[in-house]
Amino acid sequence: MMLKGKKIIVTGGASGIGRAVCVIAAREGADIAVADINPEMAEETVALVREQNREAMIVEMDTSKRLDAERMVKETVAAFGTIDGIVCGAIKLVPGKLEELPEEDWDMVMDIGLKGYFLCAQAAGRIMLEKGSGSIVFLSSVGGVQAYNGAGAYSISKAGAIMLGKLFGVEWGGRGVRANTVCPGQVRTPMTEAMFADPTIAAGRAAVVPMGRVGKPEEIAEACVFLLSDRASYVNADAMQVDGGQAESKMMHTPGRNWGGKSLDD
Repeated sequence: MMLKGKKIIVTGGASGIGRAVCVIAAREGADIAVADINPEMAEETVALVREQNREAMIVEMDTSKRLDAERMVKETVAAFGTIDGIVCGAIKLVPGKLEELPEEDWDMVMDIGLKGYFLCAQAAGRIMLEKGSGSIVFLSSVGGVQAYNGAGAYSISKAGAIMLGKLFGVEWGGRGVRANTVCPGQVRTPMTEAMFADPTIAAGRAAVVPMGRVGKPEEIAEACVFLLSDRASYVNADAMQVDGGQAESKMMHTPGRNWGGKSLDD
């Protein structure tokens, strides 16, 4: 088991990719602190973790609040004795065109998806720095690599998460704490379900992925668990794209791709 005996915090662990991280990390031997603003859904995650015969607890919190982040760490250490890793995945997507985007919507996304990542990683990281070992994983997006138009501040927060992971890794790697970022592509989660419920949209989104399908939360979670584990002991300050090749496939969708009169699309 890759995480045998490790104590892991997952923010946004009540659903979607965060829940998948909790379950797979537990399957690999970790005890899990599910940090989320929704305690009812977090209870469902806790039940799934315990089905893996691992300990689980809930920290009801707002990740964008410093005092909540500090309490998250205090409660986790009180329950588990230490912290070996954290996955920061809490986010809220508030769509909107930039010319119409309200300041409060910008602030909400940035507070949860960037400031919140910083506060939670900083608080948990201090415990890991004290013992000289640990791993931080931020969940970004293909939208942090390429501009996601119409998504308000989402792409900005996800691009910031990539740089935040690099900075933590550079500053803390020599002190035993690694930091990395996972950039998922198209994934069907509760946050995106309304969009994927439209079969035309679902088919269109699958079509722009070289693998011809969207990802599963579990596939993203596997990458996170690897980065949490000692098997990734020399992976630091990296941004791992787990997107079926989507971010690198622009030329596949560019019209007029032909050489010498022969279409490369045939």
